[in-house]
Amino acid sequence: MIRHHRQLINLMAGADPVFLAGRFASDFSASPRPEGERGTFRYFGPGYWDIRIDGGAAFLMTPRGSRVVQANGSAKDGPAMTNLPHRPPWSLVLPRHSTFLGRDDDDWQLDPGWPVTSDQDSWIVPLKSLQAPGLNGTLTVNAATYVITRAELGCMLQSLIIHRTEPTDEDRADLESLKSMNL
Repeated sequence: MIRHHRQLINLMAGADPVFLAGRFASDFSASPRPEGERGTFRYFGPGYWDIRIDGGAAFLMTPRGSRVVQANGSAKDGPAMTNLPHRPPWSLVLPRHSTFLGRDDDDWQLDPGWPVTSDQDSWIVPLKSLQAPGLNGTLTVNAATYVITRAELGCMLQSLIIHRTEPTDEDRADLESLKSMNL
């Protein structure tokens, strides 16, 4: 049982799954177009990502460089990302890249005025905004991996569905392909 908010923050900040694959989504309830970015991801461990935006680009990332493949098939190589974006899927798979842990440059912090509760295999974590006093949110954190599976932030919802935590033969082959890319 998680007894203290600081304990959970430390576990989330240190989360680094060996392998994780699934879907991610962002939704904006106050927007005329409520459906935000959606797609699939595979995280193969430190520095290796395969992210595919529905109807858009694919982001192939390694510690040596990155490749963005557009929907039309054109590709552009670039440097390795040393600072991952603070948005899904990066911020949910690796919570240390989120803005929810109450650090100086974060937008949110765990609300110490409310307890962390559990629901099946997850922790339910109350949040409060550091930018807009009175605005509250909720995180759902997978109790086994400490990745964020849901972030309810006022008019924004970010979600992550974990499909598998063990790589398939196809995943292993794709990782080898990523490792062999000339970037």
